[in-house]
Amino acid sequence: MTVRRRRSIMVFLLHQLTFLSDLLQALSLVTVTGLAGLAFGTLSTLLADRRAILSAQAAASSLFVLHFLCLGARTGMLMCLLGLVQMAASYPRRRTWRLNALFAATVPAALAVAAVTWQGPMSGLSATGFILATLGRWQTDVARMRLFFVVATLVGAGHNTLAGSVFGLCSDAMGLSGHGWRLWRAHADRRVVAEHPALVAA
Repeated sequence: MTVRRRRSIMVFLLHQLTFLSDLLQALSLVTVTGLAGLAFGTLSTLLADRRAILSAQAAASSLFVLHFLCLGARTGMLMCLLGLVQMAASYPRRRTWRLNALFAATVPAALAVAAVTWQGPMSGLSATGFILATLGRWQTDVARMRLFFVVATLVGAGHNTLAGSVFGLCSDAMGLSGHGWRLWRAHADRRVVAEHPALVAA
């Protein structure tokens, strides 16, 4: 192997190492958890089954716990943790009094978290969004659940703006689009049933 050939190989390898270094830097924990959380959050808006929605939301919340931790948004991180408790408590089809008590306990816990980790409007918006999402998760009707989630997402967008979470804002935009589309589809289906009951019966 000639000297020129070896130099060419060394230059190529150094270039590839620089590229890999830049790639690893770009794929930071904030980026990875944000992208994955965005994917699961969007998926949750497109599902029709209540328990499937909660499962996808739980996956998204788990990822956003790490995402907000990296951003230093303590209130948002702890709200996501409490949201995971809520989803675990409301997931079973039959709700025992213990699960109901656990679910209800997350509300004063969220207010306490907001007070202890107070970061101004960011914490207030996070707590408000959490309470609205709490009302949504308590619903057994999927349409009502989505309506509460829409309002909670609008409030949460304020928190994500102040936290500087680009992925959180993208998740909010995709969530609003997904829930809006599913609500529109449900309305259109009800309209077809009302106008053409014979087709449904057939």
